[in-house]
Amino acid sequence: MIPNKTRVAILGAGMSGLCMAMQLRKQGIDDFVVLEKADNVGGTWRENRYPNIACDVPSHVYSFSFELNPNWSHSYSGGAEILAYCESCVEKHGLSDFIHYNQEVKSANFVDGQWLIQTKDGESLQADFVVSGLGGLHLPNRLSVDGLDAFNGRHFHTAMWDEDYDLADKRVALVGTGASAAQALPGIAPAAKEVTVFQRNAAWVFPRLSAEISDERRALFNKRPWLMRLYRWMIWLQMDLMGILSLKRDGLLSKGLRKAALDHLAESVEDPAVRAKLTPKYAAGCKRRVISDDYLTMFNRDNVSLVNEPIERIEANGIRDTQGNLYEIDVLIEATGFKPFDITQYVEIKGRDGQRLQDAWRNRIDSFRTMMVPGFPNFFMMLGPNSATGHTSALIMIESTVNYVIKCMKFAEDRDIAHLDPDPQVVQKYNARLQRDMKKMVFSGGCDSWYTDDDDVNFTLWPYSATRFLFEQNRVVPTDFKTS
Repeated sequence: MIPNKTRVAILGAGMSGLCMAMQLRKQGIDDFVVLEKADNVGGTWRENRYPNIACDVPSHVYSFSFELNPNWSHSYSGGAEILAYCESCVEKHGLSDFIHYNQEVKSANFVDGQWLIQTKDGESLQADFVVSGLGGLHLPNRLSVDGLDAFNGRHFHTAMWDEDYDLADKRVALVGTGASAAQALPGIAPAAKEVTVFQRNAAWVFPRLSAEISDERRALFNKRPWLMRLYRWMIWLQMDLMGILSLKRDGLLSKGLRKAALDHLAESVEDPAVRAKLTPKYAAGCKRRVISDDYLTMFNRDNVSLVNEPIERIEANGIRDTQGNLYEIDVLIEATGFKPFDITQYVEIKGRDGQRLQDAWRNRIDSFRTMMVPGFPNFFMMLGPNSATGHTSALIMIESTVNYVIKCMKFAEDRDIAHLDPDPQVVQKYNARLQRDMKKMVFSGGCDSWYTDDDDVNFTLWPYSATRFLFEQNRVVPTDFKTS
């Protein structure tokens, strides 16, 4: 049974929620509840099960700094191994009694100085603090095109993979050329009869240089944990430094970044005409980069073709492009990503005076320190607006945010403060600075990315190094808040 009242309510048991729960326990705080909609932990690694799914960040960085794993089998771990890592964290840190499964959150409303949380099953509880681990990418971004309902074949999104459907000898349409498509295509092309990839914009693809981790290295990391930690720090610092230097507009490594991708394309794709179609027309890094060793080589296969023409409509037996060409298919797979910061579409969140988060974000999505919104006291978001990076691990940002939340809780307790509410003027200055410096980065370049809104305001990415993120989240500044 869900308790009637708790100090901290954590929404979701993905990587963010688990990190928050583990760190609370490490601080001796056991008055918390984790509400999870499914019957297991893992979040995105539980939900996404398409063939060949893996992390595009090295395994030893895509793990918590306080829970390193010496037994990763691959330099870029697959989804099943990451899910197993999440499950092991639950067991090791004794989180089972705190997680309530099959409890999908319906609403979180700030009423009479407390957060009232209700689930779709009718359960409710009060909380002093709410930490959303629901993430910034949750609802699939579905294809919007005429005739979709008329299609007679099988149809699903990569985030809702039909594991019971056999693609062997099927004619497959894969719509999209982003990160999910780049992983799924090598997983389905060998079995399918034909795969037609529909591309809106070519992606910048960089080699992953992935490899299995040897038994000897795993044994060494088990025996010498300090070596594993040093190895992790070396990877992280290298990624952070090279990432910022390559993603800054006219940065020291920006030309090198472009050259690395073009060289990878030239080495991978044999047909010059196909290479031309796969060559992006925007700055490297403006959209999310694709990291893959085998995606581009799939276009050398006789059963894989690339269509650059926009989709006009879906018909009963296939897809017709704007040139009138009909591509007959048996199955349509959407690799079209997710809706950014869609939390307001599936959870009703109301702050002071009944203000809806949906309304607060109606004109522009922003936040304070990527995690708080004025008028929503004691409400924190993991991986909130402007917390994503184009070059390093999300877990670094998650850990830093979790540490800041705990500092806020201790700050409030030490000063007998019931509510921490960010000052709107401070928030305005904070976001003005972010957007000013965002213009110095390649991902503010008008390339029609999901990173930005219709005004080309980037509400998704962090325009600095991950090191700076850690530094800025390291302490609570009393004047940042209106307290009560």
